[in-house]
Amino acid sequence: MDILNDYSYIWDRDKEKYVLLDDETGKSIWFMGGKELMFFLIEDDDLADLIIEKMLNAGNKVYNSIVELQEIIGVKQD
Repeated sequence: MDILNDYSYIWDRDKEKYVLLDDETGKSIWFMGGKELMFFLIEDDDLADLIIEKMLNAGNKVYNSIVELQEIIGVKQD
């Protein structure tokens, strides 16, 4: 079983829900569900890098700040 294929929904069928944040700390995966914004943790760094590469190749959206992500889901800043 190829573990990378277990995550293919991220860059395939649910591509609009899984996005990348590319900020000063590097690239991270986020899930956007309605008004929720959640960090998607993958503890294996090598696997995370492969998933991020697949996401970039598939055209998942990339954002530059958490504020930008919050604006997309409609969270107002104080």
